[in-house]
Amino acid sequence: MSVPASSRERKSYWISLVSLLAAVPLAVLVGSRGEFAAWLQRRMESPVTVERDGSVQGTGGSWRLISLRRLPGTLPDTSLMLAEIDLSVEAADVLQQALPCALSLTDGTGRRWDPLPLPGRLLREADLEVADSPQCTTLTIGEAGDAPLRVVELFLVPRQADGFTLSLALTGSPPILLK
Repeated sequence: MSVPASSRERKSYWISLVSLLAAVPLAVLVGSRGEFAAWLQRRMESPVTVERDGSVQGTGGSWRLISLRRLPGTLPDTSLMLAEIDLSVEAADVLQQALPCALSLTDGTGRRWDPLPLPGRLLREADLEVADSPQCTTLTIGEAGDAPLRVVELFLVPRQADGFTLSLALTGSPPILLK
């Protein structure tokens, strides 16, 4: 048999619960040592938009969209989108601190896709020339010489999707939209 809780116990319980709901987010904010505030500020920055054949300088390099090609998909009613970006390294130490980069693909209706995690075989089948090119997650500055470095990503999208925009995110800079 349980004994009913007194009014004081119930009040103490609710005060403790509300205090906990306030204390946990505060602890995360203080414990992140400003990283959460910096992340939030970066998320609120408006993206830099670069039209096709244009390039954008920043974060130690110059980024330019070379191509965004549709290839036959591996599943019914799908396509593979191959994104090729040239990176000219201008300040290797600054760029190295901003890596890894992250690419995402958005269509005209706002749907978003992340790159395929291990597209090795699919890249070899799609275009043998880009099969050995680094991806954003595997990019290291030691690979860069004087020539631009080709970065590739592969996305699996529905066949009817169109109006694509590629978004490039680097640590410490506003997002870059490549159209």
